[in-house]
Amino acid sequence: MPFASDSLAALVGRVAATAARDLARLVVPVECPGCGLVDVRWCEDCAALWWEEPMRCESGAPRLQRAGATLPVWSVTPLVSSAHGMVAAWKDGGRRDLDAFFAQAIAREAQAVADALPERLTVVAAPARRSSTRARGADLPLLLAEAVAARLRALGHDARAASALRIGAGQSRGASARGRWSQAASVERAGEVLRASAVLLVDDVLTTGATLAACRAALQTPLHPVVGAMVLAHASTPARTLTQEVAVPGGRG
Repeated sequence: MPFASDSLAALVGRVAATAARDLARLVVPVECPGCGLVDVRWCEDCAALWWEEPMRCESGAPRLQRAGATLPVWSVTPLVSSAHGMVAAWKDGGRRDLDAFFAQAIAREAQAVADALPERLTVVAAPARRSSTRARGADLPLLLAEAVAARLRALGHDARAASALRIGAGQSRGASARGRWSQAASVERAGEVLRASAVLLVDDVLTTGATLAACRAALQTPLHPVVGAMVLAHASTPARTLTQEVAVPGGRG
């Protein structure tokens, strides 16, 4: 009876698949990195934070403010509560399944602010330490920069992602604000940008602004003005939203 045999084989396959999934969850539990809800990669409430309209957040970064002319920085959400948990799981919790999630989030951010940006852009990732990239299995700022560049190209910009910076010795994670500033000052140019293009910086989060300030200092030239930055999340309350005044030199708007 082929039909009965086929049905039995299908049933056995489903049972085996369920058992394998349950065993995997015992070994590596699946839960939302934002709130801890079990049996979901991320819950709807935590994911919804990353669909918000981007906001300006540079006024809450003191080191960026002290570094000269204001650099527009856009962010999707404050780095608090479940948003903090999701970013921490992505960066240091081995949640590589969040790579695509955050790439899509920052691509939506790029689309929302595209009209404020010049048409020709080099999207430069903030430098990641080699040790961090090895431990995480991915260069996270570069992953985000590539997502931004791809979305801008789809919208008609001449945009290319570049890993054009490197950073010296010392770890930013866990350092004091003064320590992060000292370490970030070692950022150096280490690659090329598009000829006669503006520069858009991309990083995962904004805290004191030390890293973005150092990146701008390393890249800024008359032919390559640094016109802004994008991050996933920021550590302080923003002063303005996207719908308020956004003035970027050379932008379309």
